[in-house]
Amino acid sequence: MVDSAGTLSTVVAAVAIVGTSLLAALALTRAARALALRVGAVTHPSSDRWPKPPTPLLGGIAIAVATAAGLATATLLVGDGWAVRPERAAAGPALGLAASAIFMLVVGLTDDLGHIRPQLKFLLQLLAGVTLLSLGAVLPVTPWYAGNVVVTLFWFVALTNAFNLLDGLDGVAAGVGAIASFFLGLAFAREGAWVHASVAWSLTGATIGFLRYNFHPASIFMGDAGSLFLGAALAGLVVTAPSRASFVPLAIVAVPLLDTTLVTVTRVLSGRPISQGGLDHSTYRLIALGLSESQVALLLYAFAAAGGVVAIVLTGLDHGLGLLLGAAFLVAMSLLAAYLGRIQAGTAEQVRRMKSGTLLARNLFYKRRLAEILLDVVLITLAYYGAYRLKFDGMLSPEHAAAFEATVGIVIAMNIIAFALFGVYRGSWEYAGIFDVYRVVGAILLGSAALFLYAEWRVPAVAQAHGIVYMDTVLAMALVLASRVSFKSLELVRERFGCRGARVLIYGADDGGELTLRELRNHAELGLRPVCFVDDDTRRHGAEIHGVPIVAGFDGLAWVVHRHKIDKIVIGTRHLAPQAVALIQALAGKLGLEVAEVHFEVRWIAAPKLAIEPVVVAERSVGTAAGGNGDVGSLVAAAAGVGGGSNGNGNGHGAVADLRVAG
Repeated sequence: MVDSAGTLSTVVAAVAIVGTSLLAALALTRAARALALRVGAVTHPSSDRWPKPPTPLLGGIAIAVATAAGLATATLLVGDGWAVRPERAAAGPALGLAASAIFMLVVGLTDDLGHIRPQLKFLLQLLAGVTLLSLGAVLPVTPWYAGNVVVTLFWFVALTNAFNLLDGLDGVAAGVGAIASFFLGLAFAREGAWVHASVAWSLTGATIGFLRYNFHPASIFMGDAGSLFLGAALAGLVVTAPSRASFVPLAIVAVPLLDTTLVTVTRVLSGRPISQGGLDHSTYRLIALGLSESQVALLLYAFAAAGGVVAIVLTGLDHGLGLLLGAAFLVAMSLLAAYLGRIQAGTAEQVRRMKSGTLLARNLFYKRRLAEILLDVVLITLAYYGAYRLKFDGMLSPEHAAAFEATVGIVIAMNIIAFALFGVYRGSWEYAGIFDVYRVVGAILLGSAALFLYAEWRVPAVAQAHGIVYMDTVLAMALVLASRVSFKSLELVRERFGCRGARVLIYGADDGGELTLRELRNHAELGLRPVCFVDDDTRRHGAEIHGVPIVAGFDGLAWVVHRHKIDKIVIGTRHLAPQAVALIQALAGKLGLEVAEVHFEVRWIAAPKLAIEPVVVAERSVGTAAGGNGDVGSLVAAAAGVGGGSNGNGNGHGAVADLRVAG
């Protein structure tokens, strides 16, 4: 028997459930792989999929049956507290959870063996969600039942599709699903929801066992049967849970939901159907950054685990503080998704088709700045609420809670106006620098001064606690500046860990050397990876430029080449005498290294001299027959070779003569 209050008993029960489903999955996955090969249920290469050899499907069947084995263990071996009894399973929401998950398993299996159109698949997902609703499972997130129904359906369809879309790279969906179900089980166990915990941990063991054969290089895929079953089961667990913290489930499944959001937004902006396959998922964008398939999977596991840890922490916090921490985590993950949204993944033809959408995206996000303003609204709100919580040690009196509600809108308006006045929205996140820092700091100081004056005039609760304004200023600066340098920080991380190519030593740690470093990083196609600097000024030794160390001078050049395994030397400084360059070349020659120089120059391009030569046309043509209007046409149109008519639609033959550009 399980003592639900005993931690040790809970651990033993969890191990028993996870272990049983894991062992079952290990055996069943091999059988499913053999069955798939026998019936021909294998994937085939496609232009909108990541290149893979034909691989067996039907892994979803193994996951579902292994999950059932874990539930059987909870029922037969662990005890009544964890048991999934028939009478309990038939009680409304629990039955809805099972029915919707099994229904999606059947839908996915049908799609794996044959083909289901995306529109029909979406309707079937809605039908599964309606089944869950009809048996009493509703997310009570609004005061209105109709609103709760819409939210529940959206949650079910979104999470089901999220895992379906995430299942494009070896081991990603299975690993993220295992982590998400494990942390959901922990959250349910903390609430005493033992049946839900047993279902979640049965999923954990099943997906871990399947992952043994699905991690790169995968020998079997879960297929739509597995991804739809996994997403539906996790969505149903959240909907049917006895109690729900606002951000706990969102934090746990943040990775698949943000991937789905990224794909949806980019496809809508590029004018592509959402249901159309493609290489625009976060997984493929991470590969485009230089990560391997295994590294991408492990990185997403880390993000999923971070979300799980945040979720468990949220269960121990009050509603307000949980809202603050959960929102901060989702903002951070959204910034990562926005950064990945800038990365083009796929073939040249796919990138070409996305060009118009990329231009639209730039108009939306970088010219109108709507997304940036919305992000600042969230950050300003978080900073202001955080200032109240810090000032009063987490406990707000009714007076100060009312003051926050009365002033938060005004604080947002003041800061957004100040940001506009200081030109904060004219900066580019990719090239954020010290001038952007000055703009943000100045704008926030102006907004804080306005809040201070307004509080003295109209809000006594804030006027008597000036610390709120001071803390809000510091928090707002920290959050907004962190968001502005997020892209550049992620780019530096990518350059540090994802850069490949010949290891390069840059000679000269002055302005020319710094420019050389940036150019080599910006032009990855050169295949040159800056490793260190060498400079004759000993005062610079031990320092770094953009994370690259200055290690020695000319006397230590041979040691540096050996110590850092240098392949090439690039002279970045423009202040070396010809004799010094010759010495470097001589030493490099003895070491078997190539030497290159980088120069910055401005080369003025002379305007070409165009000679206009009249060409006599033997046969005159009427404008309409020539495609023009019969006039001589403009010189610009003739020079461009686009037509002889003034409307630019002719073929160059006017009523008098044809003009060509010579030279």
